Amino acid sequence: MTKNKHDITIIKECLNAAVNGPFFPDWEFATLFGLTRTEVKAILNQWPDVDFDNEQVKIAINNSLNNLLGYPINNSVRWNQFISVTPRQLKKIFINWRKDMFG
Repeated sequence: MTKNKHDITIIKECLNAAVNGPFFPDWEFATLFGLTRTEVKAILNQWPDVDFDNEQVKIAINNSLNNLLGYPINNSVRWNQFISVTPRQLKKIFINWRKDMFG
């Protein structure tokens, strides 16, 4: 996992946006994320003291970033309330994270 403090902060923002933001409906959350909202929230609550090799942590990070970038979000105005980078900047962080985690 990247040791870049900026990326670590942005990933936390994305986990928070996924769990606490208006972006993903409860009825679809587990299907989109492969984890329940409660499971992702538990990872968020431990952040950054998580085991980055843990499969659930990998899934939570991957699916938070991926879904924030790809899911049809109608709350783009609220994006800035949760995430301090643009979607374009987040995409770069996501690409780098995937390279670090999956080679």
